[in-house]
Amino acid sequence: MATSYRAIPETKTFEFTVSGKITSEDFDALSEPLEAFVKEHDKIRLLEIIEDFHGFDPMMLWKGIKYDIRLIPHITHCAVVSDMGWISPLTKAAGAVMSTKLRTFDLEELDAARAWLAEA
Repeated sequence: MATSYRAIPETKTFEFTVSGKITSEDFDALSEPLEAFVKEHDKIRLLEIIEDFHGFDPMMLWKGIKYDIRLIPHITHCAVVSDMGWISPLTKAAGAVMSTKLRTFDLEELDAARAWLAEA
């Protein structure tokens, strides 16, 4: 999988992009800097850009769930950006049970997602 991230301290926003199948190594490459960003800022905003998704390594499922449980209370706002049709309903369902303010955007609305997070 191709992954990349950038931290924006001024707005306490952590952006990451995923494309392909997520491996345990990919998860570690993103989760470690994200966790450090949370430790530095406590409450953060998250921007997830999903260009293409082909699943994940099942061996990392439990690891991911435990990580999410620890991390979610620190995320005040989350923007999920993707043109994959099934992402939006899944995101909205997750948002219904989370205290995090969650919005979905199409890939062409990436700047709008960034603006929404910056204004939050």
